[in-house]
Amino acid sequence: MKILLIAPRLPVPPDTGAKIRTFNLMKQMKKFCDVDLVCFSFEKDDQRHAESLRKMGISVHLVPLSDPNVLSKAIGVLFHPQPFSIAKYHTASMVKTIRTLKDTKRYDLVHVDHIHMAHYQRLFDQTSCVVDEHNVEYKILERCAGVERSFLKRRMFLSQARKMKGFEADAIRKFSASLAVSEEDATLLKKLSDGRTSVHVMDNGVDTEYFRISEEPEIGKSGVSSQENSLVFTGSMDWLPNDDAVLYFCKEILPLIWGVKSDVKFYVVGKNPSPAIKEMAQKDNRIIVTGVVEDVRVFVQRSKIFVVPLRIGGGSRLKILEAMSMRRAVVSTKIGAEGIKCAHGKDIMVADHPEDFAREVLGLLNAPERRTELGRHARELVCQQYDWSILGKRLNTIYEELVSKK
Repeated sequence: MKILLIAPRLPVPPDTGAKIRTFNLMKQMKKFCDVDLVCFSFEKDDQRHAESLRKMGISVHLVPLSDPNVLSKAIGVLFHPQPFSIAKYHTASMVKTIRTLKDTKRYDLVHVDHIHMAHYQRLFDQTSCVVDEHNVEYKILERCAGVERSFLKRRMFLSQARKMKGFEADAIRKFSASLAVSEEDATLLKKLSDGRTSVHVMDNGVDTEYFRISEEPEIGKSGVSSQENSLVFTGSMDWLPNDDAVLYFCKEILPLIWGVKSDVKFYVVGKNPSPAIKEMAQKDNRIIVTGVVEDVRVFVQRSKIFVVPLRIGGGSRLKILEAMSMRRAVVSTKIGAEGIKCAHGKDIMVADHPEDFAREVLGLLNAPERRTELGRHARELVCQQYDWSILGKRLNTIYEELVSKK
């Protein structure tokens, strides 16, 4: 089977949730398909990183994102008929590249990564097309509006949410199938498609061999003592839901924890932390902001508890699966744990209100045996249901069914 994968950006290095999903599903595709990848190039090192994919046998075609209209689209974001996050990825250079590939190669199936690239489905009226919806985007925008205190910003989020919902509904109906990362997202997508597109749940996954407890001496390089009461949050800090989660945790939950255990440290691990997060760390040395790290596993392994205080989001959280795979006790909000078939009190602890969240964290800090039990059940869950190799087989079945119908 020959597949064209159309993505908004190069999925290597896999250092964000979206890139991790794309990279690992692409690795699974390569087991049973010939894969061509076409994507935009944003970074100066993209050509070098693309070589690692070519060594895997994946044909990579990079298209510079140098659309002269991006600035004008940004200025006119409130008046543009499409959401800005969609309009900026629609370029003539990408259309030209895809048409060239289509004219020179015969593809059995086209896999569109993210709804942001849905424009390009129209170039393949005779080929089965699948869109992988990492999130139901309009729902994230609605949740952003729900926690935004600024009246003008809230209006902007709601305006973009309305545009995005209309775009997603129109776009998804043109695809042969859509992939959702959770049952919750699948329900929303089925409503948007009005039954015209088959929707399949393709969970986020984790490499359970990579994310496991390690005895390697490098683990000490994190600077985190295994004896301290340490909490950790991981993720790209330039992603609004992550930024909001950290600020919310520091302002609303940490003070409650410190009121009982003043020695608790909170590690914020991930690239591009905002000035507001850095300022909090400067004011209190119990908040440690690392920025980019070479290996996130060392921080997760040395932490007592992995916290996910998300108030905004969609899909499911790769960070939780990674922590579970490493046998960490996880405390999360309901939104943070969405999309993962975990049970409160068995695999994870779930709490939404600051007082409840702090109570769960303090309870686990005082109960090492309970943390161990939660971590053991969590590891069993992800090994049985969320390893990428298991999901890859499911993806292959979906592809074969679609191609056989064409």
